[in-house]
Amino acid sequence: MEGAMKDLINLLQELSSCPGPPGGEEPVAAIIRRHLEPSCQIQRDGLGSLIASKQGSRKQPRLMLTAHMDEVGFMLQNITEGGYLRLQPLGGWIASNLPGQRVHINGSKGAVEGIVAAVPPHFKKEQKSELKVEDLLVDVGAASKKEIASLGLQLGDLITPVSHFAIYNKKLLANKAWDDRVGCAVLVAAMKQLSSHPNTVVATATVQEEVGTRGAVTAVEVVKPQAAVVLEGAPADDFPGITKDSPQGAVGKGCQIRLFDPSTIIHRHFWQWVTELAKKNKIAHQLAVRQSGATDARPIHLAQGGIPTVVLAVPVRYAHGHSGLIHLDDFQATLKLTLAILKKLDNKILKSLLPA
Repeated sequence: MEGAMKDLINLLQELSSCPGPPGGEEPVAAIIRRHLEPSCQIQRDGLGSLIASKQGSRKQPRLMLTAHMDEVGFMLQNITEGGYLRLQPLGGWIASNLPGQRVHINGSKGAVEGIVAAVPPHFKKEQKSELKVEDLLVDVGAASKKEIASLGLQLGDLITPVSHFAIYNKKLLANKAWDDRVGCAVLVAAMKQLSSHPNTVVATATVQEEVGTRGAVTAVEVVKPQAAVVLEGAPADDFPGITKDSPQGAVGKGCQIRLFDPSTIIHRHFWQWVTELAKKNKIAHQLAVRQSGATDARPIHLAQGGIPTVVLAVPVRYAHGHSGLIHLDDFQATLKLTLAILKKLDNKILKSLLPA
């Protein structure tokens, strides 16, 4: 394996293995800061988003390159008399996927592992209503509230899935949190590789995207960009039972260029220009009109009177679960397209994209 590719895989492993649910992104921010501080000016906003600026040959336009640091997780909501833990979801989960899975509760004495309680089929009665996360319990081997306290756990502790990094069939990477640590990895790699560019690029690693794109709301006020590129780990739709038509987020088929989701109609001239740039540079890509979901593009494109914004994504199989899969080729395609945009987008091109 080439050194550069090994470095990228190590970056992907480090970021995806790191715990960082909404409100607890600091370990992720520390990794990104370590990588970008040597070449960028670093600042933080009041909610905790990390902002890294790199000026090129010109100060304008200011381009916001953004990915969110948080992953879906939980907060310790309550403790039963018998020592079980109740969960408050942070982000979107399917409750029926959780029983039997392991989690880390990040307490004052370090991470404590637990199992989401699963009723064995021997005792299972017919389920009359849909299972909710609020109905679930976590077992950490404690028998009382006192034992829970002795483990260093208390209300408000943040909880993340237990998973491990693995490589399948040479190019598929497995781990938790690809939404959006794969976007964070593209952001870090692009900023480290970026040299000659006719603009100022402001890499922005946001917080709390999974609970309502909150970090982007404050970060865009600090960055004040003229255009934005949002990097995501988008749910793949290429496995059985997901779509009856051709997939728009197939793993191994390239960077996904989003045209629409319920929160954002992507700037038409911008995505058309990006698509032509991908074709010109022979970068594998796929177009997506999403019928659900939202990204940090929602608050960004509505800020400051309107900011042209495009969303690029690496497809993720089994997103918002304990383990997902991404393809190295998609990661590289997204990185190449990101760099092509940053190296090309100047004042003249940006002006041509805006309404006359």
